[in-house]
Amino acid sequence: MKIAVMADGCDGNSKVAEKFADARWLLIADMDGQCISEVIEKSKEDIENTELAKIIVDRDCELVICGEIEKIPFEILADRQVTRALGKGLTVTDALNYESMLEPITDCIGGTGCPGEANSKDIESCCGEHV
Repeated sequence: MKIAVMADGCDGNSKVAEKFADARWLLIADMDGQCISEVIEKSKEDIENTELAKIIVDRDCELVICGEIEKIPFEILADRQVTRALGKGLTVTDALNYESMLEPITDCIGGTGCPGEANSKDIESCCGEHV
């Protein structure tokens, strides 16, 4: 299983970013091999980290550990059923070690949740039709 972590640095001692868009690095962990298998730096043009969200999907990550998520990257991840977990402030290593205990992120910043949690038109405008 691959897990993505949005972090402020490029190693296991770095902190998980407070917000998805604030992350400077994307770390991808191979949980079968118990190692960080890929480290990707945010490009200056990727203001909301939408490119990093697409990389998470392209690399077949099942989970992303991050802070609060803005609408566009949230939709990219949710549309592809990438689970989102709140790990802001934890070190990357701690977030990976305790990933099963992290709180799920069910809505984007300013959103009202995914349709799995309620049935509202506002929800669809935030994150599309996700489970």
